[in-house]
Amino acid sequence: MTTVDKKALSSPGYFDVNLTAFESTITGGYVTLYTSTNQQASITSGDMIYVANIPFSEINATVHDDGSGPLSGFYNFTYNGMTFYLGNQSIVGPAPTIGGTYYIKAEISTLGTPVYVSAAQVRLMPNIIISPTSGGAGTPIAVTGLGFTPSTSSATNDANLTWTYLVTGASSYTTNFKLVPVNSTGGFTTTVSAPELKLETPAGSSVKDGTIYFNATDVSSGVVTPTYTFTEYPRVFDQIIEYNTAIAGWSPIVNVLKSPQLNYPAYNNSIPGFSTVPIYENQQMIIAGGNFTPDQTVTIYFGSQSLGTATTNATGFFNVTVTMPVVANGTYDVKVVDPLAYIYFNGTTRPEVVVTPSSVAPGQTVTVSGYAFAANNVANVTWVWGFPIHTAYVTSAANTTTNSLGEFSASYTIPTWAAGGTYVMNASTNYANPTAYALFEITPTMTLSQSTASLGTQITATAYGLGNGTASAVPIVISYGTSYKTTPVTLGHSIYKIGFAYDNVPVFGSNNTYESTSASVVLQAAGYPMVHYVQLYNASVTPFTLLASAPLSVTGTTNVGTTTLNQINSTVNQISSQVSSVSTTLTGMQTTLTGIQSSLTSLQTAVGNLGSALSSDYNSLSSSLGSVSSSLSSMSSTLSSVSSTVSTLGSSLSSMSSTLSSVQSEAAQISTVNSLVLATIVIAIIVLVLEIVVLIRRR
Repeated sequence: MTTVDKKALSSPGYFDVNLTAFESTITGGYVTLYTSTNQQASITSGDMIYVANIPFSEINATVHDDGSGPLSGFYNFTYNGMTFYLGNQSIVGPAPTIGGTYYIKAEISTLGTPVYVSAAQVRLMPNIIISPTSGGAGTPIAVTGLGFTPSTSSATNDANLTWTYLVTGASSYTTNFKLVPVNSTGGFTTTVSAPELKLETPAGSSVKDGTIYFNATDVSSGVVTPTYTFTEYPRVFDQIIEYNTAIAGWSPIVNVLKSPQLNYPAYNNSIPGFSTVPIYENQQMIIAGGNFTPDQTVTIYFGSQSLGTATTNATGFFNVTVTMPVVANGTYDVKVVDPLAYIYFNGTTRPEVVVTPSSVAPGQTVTVSGYAFAANNVANVTWVWGFPIHTAYVTSAANTTTNSLGEFSASYTIPTWAAGGTYVMNASTNYANPTAYALFEITPTMTLSQSTASLGTQITATAYGLGNGTASAVPIVISYGTSYKTTPVTLGHSIYKIGFAYDNVPVFGSNNTYESTSASVVLQAAGYPMVHYVQLYNASVTPFTLLASAPLSVTGTTNVGTTTLNQINSTVNQISSQVSSVSTTLTGMQTTLTGIQSSLTSLQTAVGNLGSALSSDYNSLSSSLGSVSSSLSSMSSTLSSVSSTVSTLGSSLSSMSSTLSSVQSEAAQISTVNSLVLATIVIAIIVLVLEIVVLIRRR
């Protein structure tokens, strides 16, 4: 380890080759680093290149410290996947992984010719790297060893890995050992699990984190590596959120996942701002935790009762939703347990009121249920409602008795005169006066004086539960034994204009005022005899929104209906006539198709006969063509013979012509030959020639 720009290199396994002495003599060229077993000022057999051809200009470059880190501003040079940092006449890079004593040689070259070699002895000490460096109990910790004495084929070497820690409540540290084989390059890799330090489990303490100390000994050389630490975090609750019927929403107790800058994780029974977590029975609670045993099942317990399970991820985090049980009023432990340990928080049941359904129309009945009240005691249920004079009114809804678990159930029918909006059902008992409340909504509804009416009949549509203003900030008193709390609740609903519509067509308008929670309108049954709908809508918004509707079945007939029915009957008759005509046409088409089928059968027979005849004629024609072919062959032979004869005759004629010439010459010399004899001879020769020609033609 060395310093560069006056800053310590924090990454293990780096070293610095300083070439300051060459600055005045070398202004160009390259540097190659070798690992060697000797310090000769030359490259010898067995020297191995570690990094080659580093530009000396970048080594000589001046690097300024800008305060952002020890290697800030350096020139990066990559060789065989390793990154070296150049500047200030130095080469800062990863040390070779083989441990022991050897030499680093620097060869300086210009134009490919070595001009100088320098060597420096180094001893690479064994070292370890752990990852990750923090986590919960059970976290897998990878330990990598570098620079140990390598194992060879004739001698093996081990590293003795040790980790030391203190378990909460123990009087002395515990040390674990593990012998790990070293490979041929002087390294090893192994994994151990972070031990269970019992941080914050089961009782709270001032200790929040634990430390595990790691080092390793090179068994061959006895050299011990530096010590590195793993910070173990205690199990924590990252989120506790529960549903609260008093606000009809979720109440965060711990919520690091949503607001880490405002909330802090909860340790064992240490919830910021809560001495005990309120428990609302039969309601859901979301619990999330961190630093538990990774990839394991955690179980959530309410006292000794299991509420559910979840599986932690690779970092020990989980998130689960459970339902709080119905139990006797009191304080309970809520625990999250993994295979190694658990954490918990105290939860105390709170009086709770649940209104079912939470949205109801005037005239309908709600069920009011209570939990965690005083056991076997009288429960007074009251309905708190208001008018826009900013005053709350209280109406008794029921008097009942709680059971041995402090539960009760009562029914109450909302009066038809009730205004729409948000209201409260409150409950209390005579014992220490615990009270609780729940919000619920009264929604508008509408009724018709008749659900079935004949055409033209007058119908009255009446709307109930209209918003007639608000009674804001009405104080609601909540008490838990001797603890009291006043909560402001805004009751009612703001005033809005309403209107009535018939089959979605707004035809009757009304401006509702704060003095009335209901409104009515008279309308006539109209339209075709069928089911129609009368609607109540909010006319204060655009587009109008539907508040309620009611069906109206209209009976009877109308002229329009009769005319339409007659038109329909006429159309049906025309269609019937056309169908009859089509039926007749189809019958004729069927007869025609039968005839066509018969004709097709005859045609099929004729085609078959024609096929036979054609086959016979084809055979005869084929035979005749064979005879013709034979005759043509014979004629070809005859013509060849005639050609030869004609050629011979031509030769004979040529010879005869020569003979005649000769005879003529001789006749001219014989004066005593009688001319008659000569003429006779000539005629005889001509006759002979003619006979020969005739003979040739006959052939």
